Amino acid sequence: MAPKVKLVYFDGRGIAEPARLILHFAKVDFEDFRFTHEQWPELKPKTKTGKVPYLEFDGHTLVESYAIFRFLAREYGLAGKDKYEQALVDAIADIQKDFRTNVSVWLYTKMGYRPGNADELKKPHFYDSVEQYIPLLLNYLKESKSGFLAPSGLTWADFTVSEFLITILQEESSILDKYPEMKEYLKRVKSVPQLKEYYASRKE
Repeated sequence: MAPKVKLVYFDGRGIAEPARLILHFAKVDFEDFRFTHEQWPELKPKTKTGKVPYLEFDGHTLVESYAIFRFLAREYGLAGKDKYEQALVDAIADIQKDFRTNVSVWLYTKMGYRPGNADELKKPHFYDSVEQYIPLLLNYLKESKSGFLAPSGLTWADFTVSEFLITILQEESSILDKYPEMKEYLKRVKSVPQLKEYYASRKE
């Protein structure tokens, strides 16, 4: 009997989207529970940690986005082919997480979620972060020789990295022009046959 699966997050891509991609890739029948920012104050006290996303899986509640990604990736064959590749995949995802943390200082200020001058923060937290982290990710892509970030092919790290690339491109469409291989890589991820229909139908 298939497990009962429910993913809870805001009605947007955000930090839950790699979990949605894993579940859609694996053709899992799951409840994609989405709510608005207006509904959040009512829902927040009912959550385990006061944060989303969280995942209900076969009677268990799992929290923290990267823990959820790792769990689902192991469950559905997207964690890496062996323990060494799984460690590699974890490392790549952690690099992406550091990248996102740096950029978020500027991005959240720009969106009004934190105080500060977004114009002053853009170079050190957006442009400089791109210059620092994209070459690191590109090295893994070149070393893998698979077209994806891990030698064995597609893993959950591709979903975390590609989703963040989409986010920074939405902020500045020319930001990856210096890195054509990364733009090709993003097209490759979005062309994975199991996901083409979902990518075409989802809202950005």
